[in-house]
Amino acid sequence: MNDRAVVSEWCGRPLDRGTWIDHMQAEGIDCRFHASTSAMDSASVDWHPAGDLCIGDAELAAVSLSAAPRHRAQLGEHVFLKVVQSGSVTIEQNGRMHRFDAGSMLMVDPSYSFSDHYSDMTRVALLRMPRNALKDRGLRYSFHEPHLANLFSADVQAVREFMARTARQAGATSQTLRERFGQQCLDLLDVVLENADDAARGRANALTVLRTRQIVLRSLADPDLSVNGIAAELNMSASALTRALKTAGLSPMRYAWTLRLEQAARLLSGTAKHPVRVKEVAYRCGFSDAAHFSRAFKARYGMSPRDFALQNAGALAA
Repeated sequence: MNDRAVVSEWCGRPLDRGTWIDHMQAEGIDCRFHASTSAMDSASVDWHPAGDLCIGDAELAAVSLSAAPRHRAQLGEHVFLKVVQSGSVTIEQNGRMHRFDAGSMLMVDPSYSFSDHYSDMTRVALLRMPRNALKDRGLRYSFHEPHLANLFSADVQAVREFMARTARQAGATSQTLRERFGQQCLDLLDVVLENADDAARGRANALTVLRTRQIVLRSLADPDLSVNGIAAELNMSASALTRALKTAGLSPMRYAWTLRLEQAARLLSGTAKHPVRVKEVAYRCGFSDAAHFSRAFKARYGMSPRDFALQNAGALAA
């Protein structure tokens, strides 16, 4: 069969199969098609950036997907949340085969060699997220085989429906709203990853990390933000807050520092509606001294804020 004659869709655009494969490989995924079938004629992938995340909605059949060797390290910096909306997928990982039918919600770690096998037409909602986003929230971020969420939980069912709707609507929403959707999905991951053995302990710590993050994001421009201030808003002592975040490998102010620099990077990348100056970004992210901000930013990202802005879409005002 001539791959260039088979039409599929990528983000709503009809493509021949060869070009479709090229797009998948650009995302770090190798494709291997099964025996000749017309099922792939209607296959489609909608893939939309949402800040540091990507939200996808795919319909696939008669194809196997695996990590492209040359992109494996880069792909391994992320983890995937998948919701099987219809059909089924069989995932081969760590020497075992796992079948997931419609309604399943699972986490997949591409740093471990895997193959996804789609036979009949299957619709899957996808959320690709940086591994560090889970680590920063004190959540589990490494999975040697697919982690299936507890589908008997009403909370998990609600998160599944939210994730599926988010993926279906991603193409019709603005970049700003997709970023907010993506962050909400991240904030709900503790529900997906919860298990009976560590639920009580993990829920409390994950909630503390989440609430700390929300407080810091609300107070990014406050140069006087402190551990005591965050703890007071959480109605807990500074030492209790420090202990809770320590179990997640975090410290309160280092976590705040990380969130401030990440917000600065987003502003400088042009995700804001209007161009911004370095000094303005510094103040908006809680740095009272622009020179101090520039040193901290360079230590984190390996370049000055100005160079970062020029490299990432030139958001810096003249």
